[in-house]
Amino acid sequence: MKAIIFNGNEVSLKDVPNPQVDKNQALIHVHSIGVCGTDIAIVNGKLKTPLPIILGHEFSGEIIKTGSNNNQEHWIGKRVTSEINTNICGSCFYCKRGFSTHCIKRKALGIHTNGVMAESISLDINLLHEIPDSISYEEATFIEPLAAAYQTFEMMPLDSYDTTIVIFGMGKLGLLLLQVAKQKGLKIIAVDGSEHKLAMAKNLGAFLTINRHEETNITEKIKTEWDYGADIVVDTTGNPQVLDVLVSSCRSRGKIHIKSTHGVPTLLNLTEMVQREITLYTSRCGNFNQAIQGLKTQKIQVKNLISKILPLERATEAFDHSKIDKNNIRTLIEI
Repeated sequence: MKAIIFNGNEVSLKDVPNPQVDKNQALIHVHSIGVCGTDIAIVNGKLKTPLPIILGHEFSGEIIKTGSNNNQEHWIGKRVTSEINTNICGSCFYCKRGFSTHCIKRKALGIHTNGVMAESISLDINLLHEIPDSISYEEATFIEPLAAAYQTFEMMPLDSYDTTIVIFGMGKLGLLLLQVAKQKGLKIIAVDGSEHKLAMAKNLGAFLTINRHEETNITEKIKTEWDYGADIVVDTTGNPQVLDVLVSSCRSRGKIHIKSTHGVPTLLNLTEMVQREITLYTSRCGNFNQAIQGLKTQKIQVKNLISKILPLERATEAFDHSKIDKNNIRTLIEI
């Protein structure tokens, strides 16, 4: 089969052996794959992985074969996506408490083990989630990042006086998070450097947008709307330079939430955070069922977040498009 391989120097399309199917696994024909910021970070050398590696973890596909376990044949033909964390032990401190994404033996698709940018992949059936017919294969590639957006508010419960939020970064995750924040009834300011992305944020519910390239003092702009700063400030950019603005834009006793990893050691003004009693939150993977429901009910809109769709044979272009085009939100690879 063909797969997208990163060897440490370049991304290329290669012929690789077809995956084997263990007794409790399913063989999935991959239909649609999202190029994620994590994939770009790996290619840019900011996130280290075993090499060479098949990239990708956000995908959808159809089960074409199951393992020897006779109770699994009914899965054939089902449309599915998968959790990105594999090799879950089920018995460690984290697994026993329902925190399997922190399992001490877990491995992440496309990061620690070969990922989904291939014609097919074998995965444990207990990791799979069925995709309703009302959700297209393209839309289903948003399930994993949407689950991460919902997880923001699972890790950071809202107080009755939390009514305002600033979201830095209107990429895929930022625009998903914006829609979840709107569901929560929050008043939203969106910050980005792309007018195209800011226009989309406005259409999705932001009451104010700020272009970071044009606004000389983002904090002051926010405080012209909310005297004390925002109740909640979220970073989805992965840019360490944003961190100081997060602190200055947040009200005392407010909340800062870091959604995107920066890949390098960063400086954060902890002294000011302590003095002003600002709480720092972080989060990553979330509940897939919640995300599927959000798409199924159309409370979350993702079709307009797809910037480009390319075939597997042109996957290297997909990476170039994602890295170079500042207006790009989501590039898909289809098989």
